[in-house]
Amino acid sequence: MTRNKSRWAWLAAAAALGALGGEASAATTAVLNIDVQVTSNLSVNVNGFASSTDTLVSWNTASPNAKLVSPSSSTVTNDSGAQTEKWALSTNATSIDQGSGGAWTLAASTNSVGTDAFGLQAVFGSSRTATGGCPNGTASDWDQSYALPLTASPQTYTSALFADANLNQDGDGSHLLYNPDTASGGGNGRMQASGKRALCWRIVTPQSSSTVDTQNVQVIVTAQNP
Repeated sequence: MTRNKSRWAWLAAAAALGALGGEASAATTAVLNIDVQVTSNLSVNVNGFASSTDTLVSWNTASPNAKLVSPSSSTVTNDSGAQTEKWALSTNATSIDQGSGGAWTLAASTNSVGTDAFGLQAVFGSSRTATGGCPNGTASDWDQSYALPLTASPQTYTSALFADANLNQDGDGSHLLYNPDTASGGGNGRMQASGKRALCWRIVTPQSSSTVDTQNVQVIVTAQNP
C-alpha cells in the first residue's frame, strides 16, 4: 500500500511539472523570447552645442517695447543617437542680469510688457530656413496661436504649437518641414533621431527699464520622452 501511494505521488508531481513547462512537449513551432531593455538617451543641442550664444542684439531705450528678433536662425538637432524624442520650449522667470542693476521679469503676454519686464516667443521652421529668414519683429507670425509666449514651464512643440507654416523651405517644395516629424495622433511632436529644425525668436523689451545692464534671455529647449 505504501509503495502504491509513493508511485501515485510521483506521477502527480511529474504531471504538475509538465503543466508548468518543465517537461518538453512536441510542437511544430518553438519560440525563444528575447526582451530588449531600452535605456533612454534623450539629448538635444542648439547649433551643435548644449549651450549656444546668439549674436548680441541691441536695444535703444528710446524705443519702448521694441521687438527684437533673431538676426539668423539657430538649428536645433536631436543628437541622441537613436532615440525618438519630443522638444519643449521654455525660458526663465527672469532675465540674467550681467551687472548689478537688477534683472527683468518675464511677462505673461507680449502684447503688454511693463516696467523691468520682457516677453519672449519662439517658433520652429524648416532646417533649410535661410540665414536672415526668420520673421521680422512685426511679422504676423508672432500674432498666431502657434507662437504663444514662452513661460517658465516647458510647452511641447507640436503641429499646433511653435510650428511656423511660413518657414516651410525644404529645397524642392515636396515637404512642409516646419512641423515635427510626427504631426498627428498621440505621437504628435515626435522628432526622429538626427532630426533638425530652425529656431527663431522674438523678444519684446520693457516699457521702461531701470537698468542699463546687458540682460541675458534664454530660450530653453528640453528633450522629452516620446
